[in-house]
Amino acid sequence: MNTYDVAIVGAGPAGASAALICVRHGAKTVIIEKRQLPRHKACSGILIPRSCRIVEDHFGKLPDHVLATPYIVAAMRMHFPSGRTFDVPIDGTGIWRNRFDYWLCESSGAGISDSTKMVSFEEGSDGVKLSLRKAGGERYSIRSSVMIAADGGASSIVRILDPTIHQRLKSYFNIQEIYKCTSSLEPGYFHYFAMPAISPYPSAYVKDELLVMEAAAREGEKIGPYMERFKNYLWPRIGVYNAVRIRRVGCWVTMAASSGRFHFGTDRVLVAGEASGLLNLFGEGISSALASGLLAGQAAVKGIKEGIDPGPLYRRAVQSERHRTKEQYNYGKHLFRTSGIFDWRAGMTGIPWKERMLLFKDIITWFVGLQKATR
Repeated sequence: MNTYDVAIVGAGPAGASAALICVRHGAKTVIIEKRQLPRHKACSGILIPRSCRIVEDHFGKLPDHVLATPYIVAAMRMHFPSGRTFDVPIDGTGIWRNRFDYWLCESSGAGISDSTKMVSFEEGSDGVKLSLRKAGGERYSIRSSVMIAADGGASSIVRILDPTIHQRLKSYFNIQEIYKCTSSLEPGYFHYFAMPAISPYPSAYVKDELLVMEAAAREGEKIGPYMERFKNYLWPRIGVYNAVRIRRVGCWVTMAASSGRFHFGTDRVLVAGEASGLLNLFGEGISSALASGLLAGQAAVKGIKEGIDPGPLYRRAVQSERHRTKEQYNYGKHLFRTSGIFDWRAGMTGIPWKERMLLFKDIITWFVGLQKATR
């Protein structure tokens, strides 16, 4: 049986950043990913400035091949049923998640075992035994001193640690469709449609001359009608023609942060990224994934070197990230401050007061409708 200092489940930004720290401190580390890498993910792929700083500080400059065109995402443009729009500056960098995540994992220096599913695990006082299965059916086991769970919002590891946690949370299925087509949708913006009657989360944007559309459905509802409503609304307005769908991917999203229900693991199992509940407003999760992954890696290394359980170290360190994420859902403050992700006040600058009042009305109407649609 192979043994490791740290076994990381999940090859996203949280797993890769944890691996980077572990490897740099001499820990024998493996990343386990159930899908073949590089893999696509239903994500907008927008790095906010905080994400870019973390990446540059720890991984180095973003390589050109991970960037989308245009790579500058100036703002989130909110579209309201009234016909009004509102630009919220984000100063984002557009990337493709399949290339970005793979680059992070390779840059970490950790061993990578993709097309490998974690079937089960057993936590002991001195480590964790993981039972794994390759895509071809081969089963095998490994041991590690620490396991880091970075396996996304529908984390199977968190479900094992607390079988009831997801029963108490709102869950959504998010779908992303990518089309090769001609349209008039303006590049360089993340277009969010504040229209809960279409979907709780309809958005569209252009990358490399491809139209990317996203919609979400509540657990128990079919996603197809939501996306069809969105297409029926959007396509006539942006003049879509010659559309050929080239990819469709989906993922589960659990709204833990808005309910304050996080799970950061146990003594030897550290939970990072979206798996722990760290998901910001409008689905931004890369910054929290990177940050919490670094903290998990640091706790794992310290625990191994000092011969102590890393779980308490990590849970103390990650509280600042928990607070940062939970604050995103303090909706009443957003229009009167910079949230750290969306600069609402800057978006209002220069707008006449009469128009601001109309926008406030649009935003409140959207928020009330969203609350009804997501009950």
